[in-house]
Amino acid sequence: MVGVLIRRNWYKMRFEKVEKINIGDNCKFICPSKMVFNGRVSIGENTYFNADGGRIIIGDEVAFNIGVILNSACGGLIDIGANCLIGPGVLMRTADHIFSDPNILIRKQGHAPKNIVVEDDCWLGANVIVLGGVKIGKGSVIGAGSIVTTDIPSMSVAVGVPAKVIKTRNT
Repeated sequence: MVGVLIRRNWYKMRFEKVEKINIGDNCKFICPSKMVFNGRVSIGENTYFNADGGRIIIGDEVAFNIGVILNSACGGLIDIGANCLIGPGVLMRTADHIFSDPNILIRKQGHAPKNIVVEDDCWLGANVIVLGGVKIGKGSVIGAGSIVTTDIPSMSVAVGVPAKVIKTRNT
């Protein structure tokens, strides 16, 4: 019981906002002062969250499985709504490398950040990749191994590389 109270106070000092959070072993948080955890959040082991340059906001009752990576390090926002399930190995990255000038090394051209929004009640299956500039609508399901490169409408089931809507959940 004392350990729980110490952790809660430690988290409140580190994160921008935290309510009830359960963090698994071997998790890493870069720039936690730019991370908001609203309500109850569960984070599986071996996860990596980086907000150095950007921001991460997580809604109530969100569960992250093992090995999830949220990276807004080069700018942009990752905003995940309430009641979402994030499968093992999911990767979200807000920024792409700029490579438009062939006379300059790619690594020296910087990044182009874009926000990622996952609305309430979504399920992202194992090893889903979500790129910057994408909005996944409320109640959507993204199939395992999919790469989301464009917006997904609410109540959709999307799969593939790139992810395409194959049906809706409104029936």
